[in-house]
Amino acid sequence: MWLDEATQRYFKATHAGKFGFYVIALSDGTAELTGATPLEYLERLQLQNELFTDDIRLVGVAIERNQTVIVTSQEAIRGRDVTAEEMTAFMRKLWFQPLHGLSLGRPGSLAFYRDLDEVAAFDAHPGNFVKDDNGVVLPIDLVLVRADAALQTAFAPFLD
Repeated sequence: MWLDEATQRYFKATHAGKFGFYVIALSDGTAELTGATPLEYLERLQLQNELFTDDIRLVGVAIERNQTVIVTSQEAIRGRDVTAEEMTAFMRKLWFQPLHGLSLGRPGSLAFYRDLDEVAAFDAHPGNFVKDDNGVVLPIDLVLVRADAALQTAFAPFLD
């Protein structure tokens, strides 16, 4: 990741042949974090823009060592760390409910689900949120998934 001082945007290139993470339902009814396809990665970024009025932009696609790399940019956001309570309060304001006991991504990270549009958010930890100078909590890099029926079933035991 690098900052373009002129535009105040961070540019990010995926690792060659890797596109972040996605969440799938396994045949035993549990959910698991797995590597994302390029399309799943782009859908995740689109969800980030839609849900949180972010401004992630697709800059381009390149080939490195015969593998695909996706390059994106997003506005540089400065601020301070947030607590788990602040993350939870922010997500609840957007109608996301905690998935208690389901942690996919960084160990100890939080997970949320919103049945309104069947979107789940994973890897919610202080490194993926920031509180800006105006006190607004902003998510940065959540693993967002539109849950199919199998995932919704897997989430059920973790909802209140």
